[in-house]
Amino acid sequence: MKKLVWAIYAPKTFMTCLSLIYGGLRAQEPDTGLLIREPPFYIHPSKRLSDHELKMKREGSFITGLPRFGYDPIRGWGVGAEGYVYFNGRRNDPFFAYTPYRIRIAPSFFIYQNGRFSYTINIDVPYLFNKPWRLRADVDNFIDPNAQYWGIGYATYGPLRARDKRTGSVRTFQINEYEENLARAELGPDGRYYTDEYYNQMVHDEQLYNIALERVFLGGRGRFFIGYEALFTRFRSYKGQVFKAKAVTGEEVEAEQRPTLFDLQQQDGTWDRFRLAGYRPDGRYSFSSIVAWAFMYDTRDFEPDPSRGVFLEYSHELQTKRLGSDFEMNKVMLQAVHFHPLATWQGGMGRLVLAQLIAWGYIWGPRINFIELYDLSSQAEAGGILVLGGARSLRGYREARFVAPVTALVNTELRARFYEFRLLGQDWGLGAVAFYDAGRVWEALREMGTYDWRGAPGMGLRLSWNQSTILRWDFARSREGLQTFFAFQHIF
Repeated sequence: MKKLVWAIYAPKTFMTCLSLIYGGLRAQEPDTGLLIREPPFYIHPSKRLSDHELKMKREGSFITGLPRFGYDPIRGWGVGAEGYVYFNGRRNDPFFAYTPYRIRIAPSFFIYQNGRFSYTINIDVPYLFNKPWRLRADVDNFIDPNAQYWGIGYATYGPLRARDKRTGSVRTFQINEYEENLARAELGPDGRYYTDEYYNQMVHDEQLYNIALERVFLGGRGRFFIGYEALFTRFRSYKGQVFKAKAVTGEEVEAEQRPTLFDLQQQDGTWDRFRLAGYRPDGRYSFSSIVAWAFMYDTRDFEPDPSRGVFLEYSHELQTKRLGSDFEMNKVMLQAVHFHPLATWQGGMGRLVLAQLIAWGYIWGPRINFIELYDLSSQAEAGGILVLGGARSLRGYREARFVAPVTALVNTELRARFYEFRLLGQDWGLGAVAFYDAGRVWEALREMGTYDWRGAPGMGLRLSWNQSTILRWDFARSREGLQTFFAFQHIF
């Protein structure tokens, strides 16, 4: 019942608040005059947009977004839409030159061939009511029938080695071969067929609602964040279910799913060793009541697509039964991001930027929701970072390929913007990226070291839309195979 109330009323509450906020901002805008006023409090010059970006920035309200069609090797074909609604204000707004927008609403939905469905909405309001406060709120709901579970800790840190069901020998696989091998059905001693198709998968159902305030200081370069998140999660194993599968001989048969890695690690002591919880056999939701706070130092010149500056963050999340949570745990993250312009041309229309991210996270406590190991809890505008593997971290590896209580991630990108043009009343920019991602997980702090990291190179294309919206296509290769992604916004 609590989950249903959240799901019905949270989006309505967000939109009501938005109406009041936008009405307040419009009421404070001057009706006439083109002179750009100074902000009512000090903002450091590093936060000001470049002359070129300021010249290109649009006034008023506009929408960017696209219908999406794509293929995911995990989930099959998908269709949906993702977009952004911007309220930029007028050019004589005192904050016009210091923020990418006054209000941004980012809705999206997506449905995949495998049945995964998700919808999200994010609201971001810098300099709320022309004060040094920022409001952010999110709704993020999804159900994923093929969520990835590659294990916790070092047990699955090695290459993809398994018994080849056709030959009986143990060998190393590429990711596609590995999954094809798992899906083959084998005849058991009882005369029934068995499959391992869902060995690295589970059903993940999640509903998240949060609201947060940020207070800026040091001329807008410093940010203090405080927020609350209500998270409902439930999981289901495929063990014992019967599916149509192809036998080793090639015939189609009815096969029963053997125990998955999700089942086995709960039974073999792995979950007890790491004090993990979060799976309820009765199918009920687990509830995480989370208080989060963070300190950030931000000198980036333009948040959606920076060309210079740094971003530093310390983030802390607390779950405790005193706040109604089913879990007792702490989660911290340290992050450092740096943008350095290497070259510019054509009056700033073209540029080459070196972008680097280093992030580290640690989770501890007597009762940990295991799914919290799957992301680094950044409280910045981009949200958390899913690790290690997938579209926003180690792009050459599958989602959640390497997971443990201690995680480190390094991303390096060389971002080039070659050409800008105007089409259909919209401003566009074409670019490309070369990148290298690296990461490592450890089971305990005392085991951290500089050896045995996983890395993957890649390249991609970028299309900027009205400056604030970035469309990206990434291609990355690791020793386990090639992965391709289409998404919105830079990964950092």
